[in-house]
Amino acid sequence: MSDVIEFLKENSLIYLATSGLDGNAKVRPILFYFEEDGKPYFCTANTKPMFKELDVNPNCEMVVATPEFAWLRIAGKVEFTDSLDLKQKVIESNELVKTLYETADNPTFEVFTVTGKATIADFSGNPPKSYEL
Repeated sequence: MSDVIEFLKENSLIYLATSGLDGNAKVRPILFYFEEDGKPYFCTANTKPMFKELDVNPNCEMVVATPEFAWLRIAGKVEFTDSLDLKQKVIESNELVKTLYETADNPTFEVFTVTGKATIADFSGNPPKSYEL
């Protein structure tokens, strides 16, 4: 699991795919903020289409790649949290998030993690490594 978190720390811009409310796939960039208890954390606003899509269907997939063509794919289910401690930690971890949401109790601010399967792979010919989140 530490390999997954290290990969995210080194490559924090991730692309998240959801099932759109119109039935079509939707992909957008998001940021990784930190790990707590072996879980990666991300955020969004509950006013955005991404939140609404994940609220209806929490299944998602995300991918991030290095310039050397190694990649991490995470497939699983989003779990939103109401923890003000985790929300505050996200706010403190990023100036843009702090500017957008200001406080952990902002009613539009949502923090989430993903449980499922993570895979790290590359074009080396070595088998991919899989992890449970």
